[in-house]
Amino acid sequence: MTETIKKVNKKEAILKAALQLFSQRSFYGTTMPDISTLADVGAGTIYRYFTSKEALVNALFFRIMTEFDQRLESDFPNGMDTRIQFHHLFQSLWGYVVDNTQAFVFINLHDEGKYLDERSHASFDKLWNFITTIIDKGQQRGDVVDLDPKSIVSLVYGPLIPISKLLINHKYTASKDFVYALEEATWRAVSSK
Repeated sequence: MTETIKKVNKKEAILKAALQLFSQRSFYGTTMPDISTLADVGAGTIYRYFTSKEALVNALFFRIMTEFDQRLESDFPNGMDTRIQFHHLFQSLWGYVVDNTQAFVFINLHDEGKYLDERSHASFDKLWNFITTIIDKGQQRGDVVDLDPKSIVSLVYGPLIPISKLLINHKYTASKDFVYALEEATWRAVSSK
């Protein structure tokens, strides 16, 4: 039992160290020895859990995307009007950014990485498609401007990227008024009314 706990703790330490380094230095700027040093595990220990740096970044990416997707879909107000759905979506996105700033930065540094495998790309597409579907349904109701839904998703999601970088570098703390104003401005940008 103790051996299993140690293995889980080592694996989690490796994933945590990889997240920090991949978010700060990128995939190519991070070495496996850097990760093992930060995780405080032997250099060979990583390879007990991950066959390569690519396998490690993909395991981390898939895990983070799964958690992010669950956050967005949790308690989603299906059947409600578009503005209520947008509010839920925006607050879920914002909540994820605040609670998981490093993971959000990681996602946006690596979402187009050539080293990502099919499963990782599919996990990103699943989240993107969930948001796109909300926008598409809002358009069908006449509540959202008639633009390509993926472009509209970029208008909603995009501003969170530079804000997350300010948050992670502790250069910014967002007040409730700021979050409210950001949501309202974003809604006005995509609303047809």
